[in-house]
Amino acid sequence: MKNLIASHMYNTYLKPGEVIVSRKPMLISTVLGSCVSVTMFSASRGFGAICHAMLPTNLKRESDLRYVDTALKYLYTKAMENGAGNDLVVKLFGGAQVLDIGEQAPDRRTVGDQNVEQAETELAMLGLVVSARDTGGIRGRKLFFCTQSGDVYLRRMRAGKHSIDEDMSL
Repeated sequence: MKNLIASHMYNTYLKPGEVIVSRKPMLISTVLGSCVSVTMFSASRGFGAICHAMLPTNLKRESDLRYVDTALKYLYTKAMENGAGNDLVVKLFGGAQVLDIGEQAPDRRTVGDQNVEQAETELAMLGLVVSARDTGGIRGRKLFFCTQSGDVYLRRMRAGKHSIDEDMSL
């Protein structure tokens, strides 16, 4: 992982409620619990984008990128403005149940579940297909998104601890 980070001239951290759209090679990292991140990448246009959305639906209909629906519409608009076409690769991550909900009804949907469902709905409405995903479960994730290649490197956190348990590339 150190080689991955060292190999990029521009490294930045994506905070909750933020979006990064870039045509420059960058390595973007973020940490997800119940939040979701969607990446979009176009090799032909040298375009990469990622969001870190916290809640499913923006009921106020303002341009607040903390919400899955608003953030995904924004990402898609930027992708189209940058000329992305049929080669747009979309990936979806996050939506874990990181808080213990105890004895509540087993059919109750968590914020993570709602975030993933909203992301799937928005992407389908935009006509986009998810090519890779790692969602749900009870473990947080740390992502590294490379805007030059579209690759996403994922580290799953151990449940209930702040340490890394496994790495994977998507």
